[in-house]
Amino acid sequence: MIGICPNCKINLKDPPFSNRERNEILIVMIYRRKIDNNEAIRSMDEIGYCEICGAKKEELEDQKDNNK
Repeated sequence: MIGICPNCKINLKDPPFSNRERNEILIVMIYRRKIDNNEAIRSMDEIGYCEICGAKKEELEDQKDNNK
């Protein structure tokens, strides 16, 4: 499987998890729906979370810090 969110690139199997979606099938379905319908995917900087998996910007930064 993909193992990462196609939008924000957070690793789906690594913490922090909080309330973000980790089911890869659902993430792909959400992403494909947006792409197929030519819907714009807003950036994490703009809205503070990933529109595809629901990860918060802080979670992505924490994961990057923990993987160093």
